[in-house]
Parts: sequence; C-alpha cells; structure tokens
Amino acid sequence: MLFFELYNNTVKYLLDALIKVLNQFSIIEELNEELESIFLNSYDGISIVNNKGITIRVNPAMERLTGVKKEEVIGKDMRQLVKDGVFNDSVSLQVLETKKATTIIQKSRTGKQTIMTGTPIMDQDGRIKNVVINIRDITELYNLKEQLERTRELTSHYQWEINELRLQVIKQNDIVAESKEMHDILDLALRVAKVDSSVLLLGESGVGKEVLAKIIHKSSSRFQLGSYIKINSGAIPANLLESELFGYEEGAFTGARKKGKPGMFQLATGGTLFLDEIGELPLELQVKLLRVIQERELIPLGGVKSVKVDVRIIAATNKNLKKMMEEGKFREDLYYRLNVVSIEIPPLRKRKEDIPALISHFLNEINHKYNFRKQFTAEALKQLISYNWPGNVRQLANIVERSLITSKEEWICKEELSEEFTEGKARQFDFDDIIPLNKAVELVEKTLINKAMEKYKTTYEVAKVLNVSQATIARKAKKYRDYEHQREK
Repeated sequence: MLFFELYNNTVKYLLDALIKVLNQFSIIEELNEELESIFLNSYDGISIVNNKGITIRVNPAMERLTGVKKEEVIGKDMRQLVKDGVFNDSVSLQVLETKKATTIIQKSRTGKQTIMTGTPIMDQDGRIKNVVINIRDITELYNLKEQLERTRELTSHYQWEINELRLQVIKQNDIVAESKEMHDILDLALRVAKVDSSVLLLGESGVGKEVLAKIIHKSSSRFQLGSYIKINSGAIPANLLESELFGYEEGAFTGARKKGKPGMFQLATGGTLFLDEIGELPLELQVKLLRVIQERELIPLGGVKSVKVDVRIIAATNKNLKKMMEEGKFREDLYYRLNVVSIEIPPLRKRKEDIPALISHFLNEINHKYNFRKQFTAEALKQLISYNWPGNVRQLANIVERSLITSKEEWICKEELSEEFTEGKARQFDFDDIIPLNKAVELVEKTLINKAMEKYKTTYEVAKVLNVSQATIARKAKKYRDYEHQREK
C-alpha cells in the first residue's frame, strides 16, 4: 500500500514537472517565433557572423540594403568576400580583432553604401561567440545632408538679399539705423511691404513712425500705383475730420464747395493712407472707419451712392490702445482690423547705438543746408550721447539744429548746448535777469522734477524725495512733458 502511494506521488510529481517543461518549451518556442519574426521583418539589415568570420545568418533587409544576395554570403568567409570585392571592408573582422563594438561605412560591389555596426556576443569565458551586425542605409542620410546644405545656401542667399535691400532702403530714405533693434524693424517693414495687410505702428512721440510708414509705402507695389496720403487724427477738429477722411458732396453743409470734395480715402486710392495719432479718432468716426476698411467702400458726406476705395491702411499711435479699449474709448473691432501687423519702435534711450550716427547725420544735413562747417567738441558729444532723450529722434534733431544755428563758433562746446537740454540744470539768475515769478517757479519745479526722475526713475520715489504726493508728481511731470512735445511740434 505504501509502495503504491509512493509510486502515485512520484508519477504525479513527474507529470507536473513534465507539464512545466512543456509549458516552458511552449513559451520558448513562442519567443523564438517572435524573435524570428523580428529578425526577418526588421527594416534595418541584420547579419550574424561566427567567431571564425563565417556568415551564418542574414535577414531580407540585408539583401535590400546592400544589393547582395544571401546565397552569396551564407557560409562564406568574410575575408574572401572582401578579397573578391563583394564588400570593400568588413566590420565583423574588425570586431573579431578588437573585441569592441565598431561602426564603419561599407560599400558593396553594387555601389550601395551602408553604415554597419558590429557588436560582439561573448560566451561565459569572455570569448567572442558571434558578431551581430546592424546595417542601415545612408542614402537617405546623404540626401538629407544635401537638402540641408541647399537650404543653408538659400538661407544665406536670402539673408544677403535682405541685407542688400535694407541697405538700399536706408540709402534711399536717409535712414539712420545702427542698432540691432532698428535693423530688425526695417527687415520686418520690408517683409510687410510685400503684402496689403493693415499695419499698426506703435511708439513714443518722435521715434520715427511716419518715416517707417513711408518706407513701407515706398517698398510696396502701391508706390507705383497710388499716392501716400497722411492725415493727423489729432490735429483736425472732430467736426471737420469726417469730411477730410470721406469727402463730401455739393451742398453737404454750409460753406461746402459747389462740386464737393474728395476725401483722403479717395485721394489715396491705389496707394497708402497713413492715419497718424489714430488714438485721437472720435468714437463715432471709428465706426465709419471700420465700415470703410471692412467693405472697401464709403459714402461721402451728403451723398447717397457708395464709392469704391482701394487703400492700404497704416495707422500710428503713441497711446495704449488696449487700455483705451478697456476704458471704452477705442473700439475693439477697429483695433483688430488695424492691428493685423504691429511694429513697435523703441524709444531712442533704448537704442543708444543709433545716437552717435543720428548726431552725425543731422550735423551733416544742417551744415549742408546752411553752408556751415560746425562740429561738436568731445565733451559736447559725450553729453549728447549720454542724454536720455525723452523727445526721441525729433528732439535730437531739434537740439542739433538749434545748437548749430545759435553757436557763434565752429566748435560747439558743452556749455553752448541748448539750455533746456543740459541735464535739467537750474538757471542761475542775477539782478539783470528778471522773469515773471510764476515762470521762475515753473522753471525750478520742472528742473527739480526732471533731475529727480532721471535719478530715481519712478514717480513714487521722486514724490518721497521732494516731499509731495505721488499724484502731484505724476500730474506735473505730464504737464511739462506735454508742454515739451507741443513745443517740438
């Protein structure tokens, strides 16, 4: 009885062990089938060479990539294949010699070039058992390399053309642009000139927005087709602005011309209309301007028939239109119609590289105009270059011209520079220099505020130093700044 029980247990154990072995065999068989499938279907070529240098296996991709049939290499010594010129070199022989993974560019007799990477497979004793070779086609890589080189050549050529065009535009328009910021802006303006999209020019007063608008017009096809017309939205009374923009028919209002008058849109047809200080445009006119831009037609004042117009709109402002939109002072739909492409011109204080060139430009221009031969001394130049220029390029041109005209000498020294410019220094008065008391107070107040702003930068810090409220400093700074801008205009 004990014998039969022991026998049954042994049989059960052997059967369980056999089942496990069969299961393991089944798993191994599945793995082998999977590996075989990967080997045969790999996009990259795979070749296996034994430690004697004999090729024992290759996959179909190897034949496709090298152009050599498997019958030509299976069972063949790689040394003989190289000798016979089937391949120009053998990565497997190099691996067998160095015992390290190696990569070479190999060429077959069919002329095909491939990258071959040989990897040694070691046995337990550290000896090479086989070499596995991965084969990749480099024809595509060469094609990509050639395409990259052609793209680089084209990019270099286009960059050369852009530089030449930029230099041509600078020369034709007497533009001074030394800084990278202005070069980038000019490049963008030249690209924008090739299309008819609306452009919004942003920047402080005096930075050169109108100059850039003219460049865009002159560099476009519209330069040959139509005129460049400018209208300043802030310089014309609101009740006259509509008739100036859209024109009017006979009898439209009292004092109107008998035959009517075409508006700026009609005069600019085929060309460019530059709307300066667009932020000053009244809300009721913003609606009419939007309609003209959208529908490309207008109805003159007092008219009943619509007139087709074809103009390119360039608008400019020194105001924050986004803030005006939030305050309900500027229409959002008009903003997005105008702001298809926006170009912001940085103030002169943020592109110091342009200042010496601008000084030289205005100096030559004014000397030629008045037949002068005047120059600035080194100290005067140093002060001009280091100045903050709140009025930007317009102020710089104004100061250079004024200094040349008022100076009696050919060399203009630091002390002869325009009084309002020289670092905001307070005038010294003696008994013979009498001015109204309120003017004297304003002069000292302006001087102190300007000097404090240059040093402390913010109205909060200036208010703290001068012992007044921040609102007072902000109000007075705006007052004197607006006053200066009006004088320059």
